[in-house]
Amino acid sequence: MKIKRNLALLVGILFAVLAISVVDSTINPGNPVQASTVSFPKNMRGHWKSKPVYTYEEKHINKWMAIPAINMKVTAKKATWNYVGYLPKGFGYNHKKYVLRMYSDGLAKGHGPFRRENSFERRGKKLYLFYHGGVIEFNRAR
Repeated sequence: MKIKRNLALLVGILFAVLAISVVDSTINPGNPVQASTVSFPKNMRGHWKSKPVYTYEEKHINKWMAIPAINMKVTAKKATWNYVGYLPKGFGYNHKKYVLRMYSDGLAKGHGPFRRENSFERRGKKLYLFYHGGVIEFNRAR
């Protein structure tokens, strides 16, 4: 008799624990671990270089340079970039290295060439960096 009573009590306790865990999981489902950053695709990784951009229909001399050349290294978690070569005077360009990180919403955030939110796209053999109001085209660095 005591064994049946103890067994019934044990089954009741197990049933209560199971019911509480099921109710808790339906009310408050576990939040799966989400990384704040995502990896860059493998085809985007490596060294990239852009050519300088000049003002419309002007001679390609330093005097008419609008955007200097950019050197970019893309790894799994970040894209490090800096301006290289001649820098036009008075536009705030410098040779410092800056970092962009890819987030789950598809935007690369950090210090971009122009503004904070940027996005990357690979088309054929070229990598494009889109920013608000424009795009920069990169080729593989040799």
